[in-house]
Amino acid sequence: MTTVATTQRKNNDLPWLVGLAVLFVIGIVAWIVQLTQGFAVLGLNQAVTWGTYIAAFFLLVGAGAGLVLLAAFGDLGALPSLKGLRSPLLLGAVGAFVAAAFMILLDVGKPERVVYMLSYPNFKSMFVWDFYTLVLAGVLALVYFYLGPKIKLLPWIAAIAAAAVVIVEGFILSVSAATPMWHGAVVPALFLIEGLITAIAIVLIAKNVPVIGRILAGLLAVVFLLSVVEFVTVSYGGQPDIAGNYALLTAGSLAPLFWGQLLLGVILPFVLLVWFSQNRTAVIAAGVLAILGVFVTKLDLLVSGQAIPFVGQPVTYVPTLVEIGGVLGALGLAGLVFVLANRYLPSKAEAK
Repeated sequence: MTTVATTQRKNNDLPWLVGLAVLFVIGIVAWIVQLTQGFAVLGLNQAVTWGTYIAAFFLLVGAGAGLVLLAAFGDLGALPSLKGLRSPLLLGAVGAFVAAAFMILLDVGKPERVVYMLSYPNFKSMFVWDFYTLVLAGVLALVYFYLGPKIKLLPWIAAIAAAAVVIVEGFILSVSAATPMWHGAVVPALFLIEGLITAIAIVLIAKNVPVIGRILAGLLAVVFLLSVVEFVTVSYGGQPDIAGNYALLTAGSLAPLFWGQLLLGVILPFVLLVWFSQNRTAVIAAGVLAILGVFVTKLDLLVSGQAIPFVGQPVTYVPTLVEIGGVLGALGLAGLVFVLANRYLPSKAEAK
């Protein structure tokens, strides 16, 4: 029976493997084009040096961290309905972390720069801390997958490491002296909330778990309230440089993305989850919109923060096909890691 079930699962996975492999190949092609033609094929410029790649990196790391946290919440009794989903949650986290590492390779341009960072780490740099916390979170997610909650403190340790990598990324922005738009202790906390939003949305797309749908609605409400508070604070008492930059989001060249994200990535998913929670299609749509909303939020934050020297002028950043291809490749890689690991690792893990 086990052999038959395994064979059936592999046959069901085959279309996914083909589709995800195609996406990954697109990403590899985009990387090759970038390596051979340089950063000129990207939409980056003197104003915006962090764009789609970094936004996707933040999204993937947040998703991985959130999935680890959900697995820990299940084992620790905070969300009992997720206890039986530990394996797919942790494998999804590993896939997201691997894909995030791929995004970093694309962003740094030349792979040897990563080797240099490993050989000569500068621990005064938040980027080095980010790299090592990402590796640690990925390793602990795998250990947690194999051992489960048999080691009593393992869910706590894995959850703390996962939260740490997201918080460190928030600090990368919040401690940047050149970009007041990113300052404030709320940025790391917001990164953690957005990571949970992304992870919960992924779970809801894959499986109907009503209790976490309600949690997602609550987190979206928190994000909306924070957005309102920030809007009021900046508009009626913010620093001039931040106010000018914020104007790019609310009334400038980034306004369509900002208001579209707030409407379609926060308000609409909230409405779908609260008033149409019994409709499976509506719940899936809410999950997809929430993930896209988090991605656009991060892209808006990055672009608007880097536009400080150009306040009052339009921000001219448009992702190129190469950047879009790179992100698609990372998503394909995340899916491939998950599907292949789900194929070959669970029997060994369950035997433990």
